[in-house]
Amino acid sequence: MDKKLEETIKAITEKFDPVSIFLYGSRARIDSLSRSDYEVGVLYLRDKKISCSELKEINPYRDVVLYPFEYEDFLSYKIDTPFPENIYFRELVEAGKTLYGEKVIENFKPPKITTLDLLQRIRFDTGFALAAILSKRNGDEITAAVEFSKSCLFGVRCLMLLETKSFPLTYDDIYEQSKKLNFGEYTDVVDHAFAVRKGEKTDEIFLYRNVSLLNKIIKNRILESFREEGDKELI
Repeated sequence: MDKKLEETIKAITEKFDPVSIFLYGSRARIDSLSRSDYEVGVLYLRDKKISCSELKEINPYRDVVLYPFEYEDFLSYKIDTPFPENIYFRELVEAGKTLYGEKVIENFKPPKITTLDLLQRIRFDTGFALAAILSKRNGDEITAAVEFSKSCLFGVRCLMLLETKSFPLTYDDIYEQSKKLNFGEYTDVVDHAFAVRKGEKTDEIFLYRNVSLLNKIIKNRILESFREEGDKELI
């Protein structure tokens, strides 16, 4: 285990009494980059609340990001997050790794994903795509690159869920499986998003075309499916 994580876990457990601590995101998978953050979830009992500010006080590392979750709510698939819950939960369950305490993640049943979940996610990704444009405009290339690549590739995964019922976890797998789908004139946007994920600088025109890809291709196909078949269970 990375020394940063060891020190962080020690600090958490010395001050608090968490049920479980788990790693998720790209650092828990196989597609992390040297600049990737360590995303760490901390599960606490309702009567032993741990706040974000308390965790921040004991964490000296900028690239170790700590998120507290109430244990009882977590078991009921309820979390306070801006991300669409069911897809977010599925990512946690399928890729998360327990670092300390009860193996909640490994024994958790992933939630079902429906067409409505895809609509929620694609709208979130479209907002993230707009954020990439604004970050680029303000001269923040690092943030723009993250927002662009994530919004595009996770948006692409929505279409995969709809059309192939697959849920790839890594950016590499999303990109590889995207080659089976038809994005029309926007295929090069997906190519550029993956190249940016690997370190290439963003080209501003692709940031605008990413919004069109998410709106005109992916969102419209999801909406068409929803209108024809309702809120269908996909996986």
